Amino acid sequence: MKLLKLAATAALMMSGAAAVQAQDFPDGTVTLIIPYGGGGSTDLIARALANELGRMWDEAVIVENRPGAGSMIGTASLAQAEPDGYTLLVNTPAHATAPAVQKDLPFDPKTDITPIGMVATSPYMAVAGAAVQSDDLTAFAAESQDRPMFFATAGVGTSSHFAAELLIQQAGIEGDVVHFAGGGEAQTNLMGGHADVYISNTASVMPYVNNGQVKPLVILGPTRYDALPDVQSSGEAGADGIEINSWVGLFGPGGMDPALVEKLNADMRAAVGTETFKQVLADNFVQPGVGSAADFKAQVETEMQLWSDLAAERGIVAQ
Repeated sequence: MKLLKLAATAALMMSGAAAVQAQDFPDGTVTLIIPYGGGGSTDLIARALANELGRMWDEAVIVENRPGAGSMIGTASLAQAEPDGYTLLVNTPAHATAPAVQKDLPFDPKTDITPIGMVATSPYMAVAGAAVQSDDLTAFAAESQDRPMFFATAGVGTSSHFAAELLIQQAGIEGDVVHFAGGGEAQTNLMGGHADVYISNTASVMPYVNNGQVKPLVILGPTRYDALPDVQSSGEAGADGIEINSWVGLFGPGGMDPALVEKLNADMRAAVGTETFKQVLADNFVQPGVGSAADFKAQVETEMQLWSDLAAERGIVAQ
């Protein structure tokens, strides 16, 4: 009985110490890894988040771009960091898609990385080039029966690739994927007539929609997108199983103390709620993220399973 009391007391003392440690965080410089090159929407959002957190914490938040391997190089460096919150990472759904096709990762994406929270979210949108006559998904599926469509992707195992495979599968489209070296090259080839459709998040494609270089075809989700109220959603077209969103999320190393994860989630949501940050999101055609760390963890794990199953079904492997 005495041993049980001692064990309970020790557990309470440890949980109390962890809570105090979380409350005192940070007490020094924090590094925020971006697993992409500079200048893209994810980079801009991550740097804005770093600025807001640095101001809130009154500590330096240093941003490091570590691109490569579909975001897995930067993620691998996070997995090797101490789980004390002083090394964090901002990533996109590539965190869930890349492991579906890269089987030799030097870390376990489920146990060596801790999801902290969703920073921003936006729907995926399919945009079409000049050769596509259709204005919605229903007509496009019919058009593809007469002329099989080519979907441009940002590379094997990227979000644009998996979204294209999912749309082809669920909407009964006759088509194939054409891989390019990144989203910029895919978008350029779409506008140049070398592909018919490209799927990406609104941050990537809305500038081209707004200047008339591409045509919005369908929003991949159950409802329409506020900024494009006349564009059909896949849910309206009866294409089930395509309710996916793009997101930007905050991650830490595996094994983080739950109290610290909760504090980081709360601080992140406070930063996202500032007027300055909301303006950055609006400028990039995305909405503020929502939910707890547990919500975000559940979503990431669901997407990992979805893309892993789809990769197995359609024979998608890293090249």
